[in-house]
Amino acid sequence: FLCPSLEGESMAYKKVTETLSDPGKIVALYVRVSTGYQVDKDSLPFQKKELKAYCKHILHIDEKRIEVFEDAGKSAKNTDRPAFQRMMNKVRAGQVSHVIVYKIDRVSRDLVDFSIMWKEFKAGRVTFISLNEQFDTSSAIGEAVLKIILVFAELERKLTSERVKDIMIGRAHEGKWNGARMPYGWKWNSEKQFPEHNPEEIQAARLIYSMYEKTKSSSKVRDYFNNNNIPTKRGGEWTTKTISDYIRNPMNKGDYRYNYRESPHGKKKPEEEVVYIPGVFPPLVDPDQWDRCNAIMDHNAERLRNAGAAHNQKHIHLFAGLIMCGACGSYFQSMKPDRKRANGFRPSLYRCSGRVTKRSCTAPGASDVKIGPVVFNFISHIVAATKKRQEIKTPEELESLLLSGPEFAPIAYIEESSLHGIFDALQGRTRPKEGLYLPEPLSHQSAPDPGSMEAKRAEAAKIGRALDRLKKLFLFDDSAMNEKEYLSTRAELTEQLTRLNNEIRDAEEASFGRVEELNFVSSASSFLLSYSIQSGEHIQYNEFAAAVDDQIMKDFLNLIIDHIVVSEAHVTEIHFKSGLHAKFIYKSA
Repeated sequence: FLCPSLEGESMAYKKVTETLSDPGKIVALYVRVSTGYQVDKDSLPFQKKELKAYCKHILHIDEKRIEVFEDAGKSAKNTDRPAFQRMMNKVRAGQVSHVIVYKIDRVSRDLVDFSIMWKEFKAGRVTFISLNEQFDTSSAIGEAVLKIILVFAELERKLTSERVKDIMIGRAHEGKWNGARMPYGWKWNSEKQFPEHNPEEIQAARLIYSMYEKTKSSSKVRDYFNNNNIPTKRGGEWTTKTISDYIRNPMNKGDYRYNYRESPHGKKKPEEEVVYIPGVFPPLVDPDQWDRCNAIMDHNAERLRNAGAAHNQKHIHLFAGLIMCGACGSYFQSMKPDRKRANGFRPSLYRCSGRVTKRSCTAPGASDVKIGPVVFNFISHIVAATKKRQEIKTPEELESLLLSGPEFAPIAYIEESSLHGIFDALQGRTRPKEGLYLPEPLSHQSAPDPGSMEAKRAEAAKIGRALDRLKKLFLFDDSAMNEKEYLSTRAELTEQLTRLNNEIRDAEEASFGRVEELNFVSSASSFLLSYSIQSGEHIQYNEFAAAVDDQIMKDFLNLIIDHIVVSEAHVTEIHFKSGLHAKFIYKSA
């Protein structure tokens, strides 16, 4: 034990033995290694042996009270470890007197994680002991030394990470493989310690390039491979993305690219950080064919970007991101809008993304023409029902009101549990998470003031500095605040910072040249939407959608609806963010 004197050491030892005398609590031995290599080298058995010997010969406790918590192959950079979490659950339940580790970095190398864990130890009167550093936390100096050691443990982890990264990049510059998963058409040669062509996949791999060059369509290549039961490397179905990513992979023309993304599917790194070495591998396909296929892909992408930019400027898809497929559970994606009607209304078309990307779903598409009337009239009927709640005595009466109108003629009834949920909420027997939102009429939407923008930026910077100071105060000054105060204050400041950043971003994206006439149109549309919904009268959706501003309608839907389930082009379920939902049972054909 690290104590200032022999007297202090004996006092600390007395505290340990007093706590250990409690037969109702366990002594937790925590052991961890981060790699399979360490497991093979018996690091776990060694740690357990040393810890048990310490308990037996130094602490003199009954072996029946010892419980070992073991995490093999787990990193200490976070606390997402099964055995660690089991141990902490027992700490919180007051079942642990001591936590003993071989080295402090076995339990954590992150200062914030350890500080939070240490607060839980103190709350549960748990003593922490590390054999390697020879200290316990029953003394003030032991606790102080613990924090100092942890700072250096975190520094060591970061330095180790930087060294490993430098080594990996150095290997890549030398053309050595750094252990990523083998792409389709390749396999690992353990003797040569280098990738080579996979004879079982090479034919199909080259066919991808040949078909794409001929058809200029990743969808057609995907369909051919899926229809002919040619699986991916991992045995799954091909998608347009897996086809595109494969065609883009420079390894197939023999070039080595490393350090390309921050994570396997993350953001691309700056070009100067990427390691790119041509001619490292034997080409799987002819490099000229690889270049031709990628040129086609570049051309297609540019065409879609241009079309998408014009498309986004002209049309807003009201139900984009809200429709879920009743057949496969995937979300629908928006397609090009349908033809414009005589009154100016132009509905959107949607189709299941599972059908688009994998062709594994056969669900038909959907349209605003069928979805809009059901959704908006159902919302209108719920609002009308709240005004007549005193008159509605039974769920059947409520159902009759909710399903009134031609849009609901094909529906036989509302599924019982969802109907009773709405009825109970209407009668005040249950409370939804939040009420249905109705927009305020004639809400003023003025352009942002540049002066207020500067004030918001300054306030955001101020809150950012406050968060940094708060963290340092919590970590290094025990008398400043407890963990609950820290977490509460941090959450409040983070919420304020997020709100300010969102306001700044929205204002920067908005047009500062808006005139009062446009503000009036937007406000009038908001009023019309509010009036039409609150009136409770039947909504002629085509006329309604043509008259109301698309963006206001979309914001309204996103604010109150969580998702809409569509089956066979019909709305079968509406789930509100309030927690209410309605499931419609259709009449048999």
